[in-house]
Amino acid sequence: MRIGKRIFTANLSFKTSWQDLKDTFRDVGTVVYANVMRDDSGRSKGWGIVEFETPEQAVAAVNKYNGQELAGRKMLVREDREDRDVKQYNRENGIERPEGTRPPRRPRRSEGGPSAQQPAEGRPPKREGGPPERQGESSGLQIVVQGISWKAREEQLRELFGEIGEIESASVVMGRDGRSRGYGLVRFYTLQDAQAAIEKFHGTELEGRTLTVRLDKYA
Repeated sequence: MRIGKRIFTANLSFKTSWQDLKDTFRDVGTVVYANVMRDDSGRSKGWGIVEFETPEQAVAAVNKYNGQELAGRKMLVREDREDRDVKQYNRENGIERPEGTRPPRRPRRSEGGPSAQQPAEGRPPKREGGPPERQGESSGLQIVVQGISWKAREEQLRELFGEIGEIESASVVMGRDGRSRGYGLVRFYTLQDAQAAIEKFHGTELEGRTLTVRLDKYA
């Protein structure tokens, strides 16, 4: 059975960042992408995705790091079962996953909390293609950046908006398949920097796409 270039890692410390994953897994190969999934508030969901340059490096990462500690927690490291390249290859070649090799399901929104069909009171469901509507008061520090490239990553947001001022956090919002939903969140330390970012970048073009930059009213 073929394994793709991506691995899925869970049971991460909530303090673990994408940079921590990259620094850890670069020991077995070239990391071309690393991300820790976060919820609407920016808090880590405790799992992430790492993509390597070759499938062999991904295999080496699974063999070396599954069960190893990172930031005081034993990581669960498996192949990414949602790797689309693997699915297509297996489907075209009639390959089925052998018994006992299926990796654990990624956590679903409905597990340990309200389902998407029955959201908890004061917690509206997400809208596809854009940030979810949330309730609360704006800190004035966080902006929503829509229209980014599907390939954009956190480091690109940091580099772009870092010229405005010091950034507290930056993230590209990902779907459950580990792929970008086309928008990101950037949080500054000052109200002035957040407003300056909106004034400078709203309506500008980046990689052929027009950015929509606005204040996150609920963060």
